[in-house]
Amino acid sequence: MADKSLIMTFLNEEGTRANVTLPDVKDNISQQEVSVVMDTIIAGNIFSSSGGDLIAKHSAQITERNVTDLEVR
Repeated sequence: MADKSLIMTFLNEEGTRANVTLPDVKDNISQQEVSVVMDTIIAGNIFSSSGGDLIAKHSAQITERNVTDLEVR
């Protein structure tokens, strides 16, 4: 089973990076959709970090983790 997450990296008021991770991202998410979500997060001031408010987009990536459940008795 694959577990995909979207990791969006922003710059905060101090100029340091802050990540927002969304689990279970859909397989066909587009770069444009991610960009719009990031713009919405910044414009709505939805999250803040220890370095202050998120003020700019830095990068985004999708990570995939494979998980194999084992049956133990």
